Amino acid sequence: MDDAERFLSKVNKSGECWLWTGCVNSLGYGVFSLNQKTVLSHRLSYVMNHPLTIHLLDYPTICVCHKCDNTRCINPAHLFLGSQGDNVKDMIAKGRGQKGEKQGASKLTETQVREIRTLYANGGISQRELGVKYGVSQPAIGKLITGENWSHI
Repeated sequence: MDDAERFLSKVNKSGECWLWTGCVNSLGYGVFSLNQKTVLSHRLSYVMNHPLTIHLLDYPTICVCHKCDNTRCINPAHLFLGSQGDNVKDMIAKGRGQKGEKQGASKLTETQVREIRTLYANGGISQRELGVKYGVSQPAIGKLITGENWSHI
């Protein structure tokens, strides 16, 4: 069995999304071993269906994005090329971006954000003092207070 047959044997094409039935990584994306190298199945599907992009596999900064938002889908009609920025904009436009404390890099909780806004609104404490108290920078406090960050609270 050649690589293409082996690849296609791990695909369920019974629905609109062609679902990868082989191994998946921790983010839910299909993975496939090709020439002793692990590749993402949706990237390989894109390359197989757009032969002029064969070198795409060597450029991880070029994203193969999903119109359907299904990480296991490898249907080439559901895939498009974009930058990491394009991928993030697509994610946000579809409401899939993590907000607040659900976003892994957050140093504050929603409760703390409410406390900070209340303390600042009541006066008597500076943004710098709030930053020290909550372990974040003064600019972070400023953006939180103006609603530039944590606007969903």
